[in-house]
Amino acid sequence: MIPSFFKFKSGDYTSYKITKGFIVAFLLSSFIYLEYFGLQNKLINTIFILLAYYLLITIDKKSLFFAGFFTGLLWFWWIGYSFIYYDLVYLIPFIVLFFGVAHGVFFWFTAIIDKVVMRIIMLYLLTFFEPFGFNWFKLDLPLINTYFNTYESNIKEANLKIYMPSYNIAQDKKWDKQFVSEVVETNLANIDDAIKNGYDIVILPETAFPLPLNKEYELLEILKEKSNHISIITGALSVEGDNYLNSTYLFENSIFKIANKVVLVPFGEEIPLPKFLVTFINDTFFDGASDYAKASAPTTFTIKGIKFRNAVCYEATTDAIYQNLDTPYVIATSNNAWFTPSTEPTLQKLLLRYYAKKYHTLIYHATNSSPNMVVK
Repeated sequence: MIPSFFKFKSGDYTSYKITKGFIVAFLLSSFIYLEYFGLQNKLINTIFILLAYYLLITIDKKSLFFAGFFTGLLWFWWIGYSFIYYDLVYLIPFIVLFFGVAHGVFFWFTAIIDKVVMRIIMLYLLTFFEPFGFNWFKLDLPLINTYFNTYESNIKEANLKIYMPSYNIAQDKKWDKQFVSEVVETNLANIDDAIKNGYDIVILPETAFPLPLNKEYELLEILKEKSNHISIITGALSVEGDNYLNSTYLFENSIFKIANKVVLVPFGEEIPLPKFLVTFINDTFFDGASDYAKASAPTTFTIKGIKFRNAVCYEATTDAIYQNLDTPYVIATSNNAWFTPSTEPTLQKLLLRYYAKKYHTLIYHATNSSPNMVVK
């Protein structure tokens, strides 16, 4: 029996399919927007996701395609934002449309054997499908703010006084050479404030120093001296030979250590395609730039006797960073200026909750252009 709000005249057949698909997508995406506007409500979220799941396994295949199409748009419309900073604004509509069509195809494919049991199995498997290594679409993520999420963390915060200063540096300014000195001075001032207020650790965001820090010898000496008074965690670039890496630096007692990013952002930090296509794309769209290099395994820092797993932005929302975990504490740093203002930081926050629950961790998340938080 189809609810009356799904009924259309026979001449409106296409509208009927599109509208059904949009309603499913709205229900499946509402948890992001309720969180974004600060309207979290477990009852509403629970009702909406149960309706979404029911419709996903009962609607026809064509409507299922539109459900995927609109879900792709509502979850990932912001991805094209980063192309502004590559002077590729003209690509944004194509990027957005690609995510819509791709998710429409994924949803449609779950009904290729159009039996309810098979569709349930296929939809479940879709949660584990990570095309090109992109894993931010998870059909079980909407459960995070519902009555089905019964997990309660008993992990206490580390017995250290940790400071995560607020940052809101625009992406175009952050990487402008004219403003590098200003950004560096802001970082040093935040470190000094942390020392003055008696903190044990100060955590600065991803690429807080927008330069290859391991080659900035005078700046390294300044940071090493300050680390006699406080442990400093900061994001910056590193250079090894001809390779650039997205790194986290730990300065402590005049010594520094580097942890390089393990999981790179697909089509952002690396092109997950055959080499000849990688070269073509980088030459055509990114002025011949090369992909970032990466580490082979995650790094765990020991700071004042307590272990913290390091994670840089995207990798904090991947399973790889939590492998062989020997601590309940994770320090994650992000630069969300690539995508703000948008719902990207909200989706990231929800995903961090998802992984904190999955791996029983507590995540200290220091960011630029979105609120810092301790994710339990």
